[in-house]
Amino acid sequence: MLSYNSCPSSCDSLRLEYRRHVFGAGLSHSRLSSGRVGRNRCCCNRQSFVVIGCYAVTVLLIQNTLIAYHAATRGSTSPATTSDATQTPTENSTVQLGSVVASSSSQSVVVAAMRPAPQPGRLLTENEYYSRRPHKVNEYRHKALLMPRVLCWQDTLMVILVHSSPTNLDRREAIRVTWGDAVRHGQWPNDRQSESTLGRLDVAFVIGLHNNEAVNRAVRQEYARHNDIILGDFIDHYQNMTLKSLLDLKVVDERCPGVRYLLKTDDDMIINLPYLLDILGRTSTTRSFMGPYNPRSNVYRQGVWKLTRAEFPFNFFPPYESGSAYVITGDLIHELFVTAEYVPHIFIDDVYVTGILGRVLGVRHIRQSGFAYWGTKTPTACDLVRRKIITGTKMHPQRLCALWNDLQLNPKC
Repeated sequence: MLSYNSCPSSCDSLRLEYRRHVFGAGLSHSRLSSGRVGRNRCCCNRQSFVVIGCYAVTVLLIQNTLIAYHAATRGSTSPATTSDATQTPTENSTVQLGSVVASSSSQSVVVAAMRPAPQPGRLLTENEYYSRRPHKVNEYRHKALLMPRVLCWQDTLMVILVHSSPTNLDRREAIRVTWGDAVRHGQWPNDRQSESTLGRLDVAFVIGLHNNEAVNRAVRQEYARHNDIILGDFIDHYQNMTLKSLLDLKVVDERCPGVRYLLKTDDDMIINLPYLLDILGRTSTTRSFMGPYNPRSNVYRQGVWKLTRAEFPFNFFPPYESGSAYVITGDLIHELFVTAEYVPHIFIDDVYVTGILGRVLGVRHIRQSGFAYWGTKTPTACDLVRRKIITGTKMHPQRLCALWNDLQLNPKC
């Protein structure tokens, strides 16, 4: 029998063809060692049918070897792949399936059109934060327990809602006998020109519940006397200020269709109504806020007004109007209320309504001097007569009544 090295040239060509076939399949020399005996026995046989038979047997052996090799490879890698695909998600491995989030409570997840979800604890970008969410995140379920029998008339131009605390009866009474009385009777001291528009205003006080039922009974008795209180079904607390402002929007949206303006103010304010109405009459105001404008205020991380990074992730608030007194145009009221259900709340109501919702909706901020900030000095009667101010703050009952008395005396300013 001829040795492997003594094969004639015909066998050499056959061996070269065989090597090209085998090495082209990616096998190493070591995997061919078991087939060399068969090759040595047949490679130099001069009868063609023997050569062809040996070649066929060799190819069959190689195919069997490849099948076994790939089966062994799959057997060693499949368990790890299966384990990775079906393992229980951890707290940091949340996936989002369309609008349904599968979190760590899931034991298995069938993924269809999966897209990455934000990692837990990741702060939102500005575009993400100042956007309407796809689903309601805080549906407004509160209602008014008490409501004026008629809040707005058919020709009401502006409704004024005064935020007050259940125990602040003295402040409400001071407003009722001063500028609130001017609204009710349509007459401003020494200003006959404003009578036609003053008669188209309506005013009411917005209050929440008190923990003491005796206080709530007193509020109901006050409502029975004056018919000018909107009582919300939530506890009156600074953490619920946004609920109170959203009740404003809900009530006006339902009871005052077509009203041109909503003025929100506090119970320690005086409103120079003739001057404000004159400004609104001379200003083209649609989809707008007007009030004490704050273009870039720092966010408090400590103290009573603190917000955590999770509640508000940025260092500065968006532009907003301070809540002491601001005007909302009527074409925004319904849109603001509806949008609020799709944008997470913060308890600082003026920032939320005029700042956050304002930015989400692309609302215009009208910058108008004359609105009081917290640090503004208390006004005098001459400040109102000369139209230096639109609103005045720190007007506690005695001070408000004294200023109103001065105004009625027609001061020479």
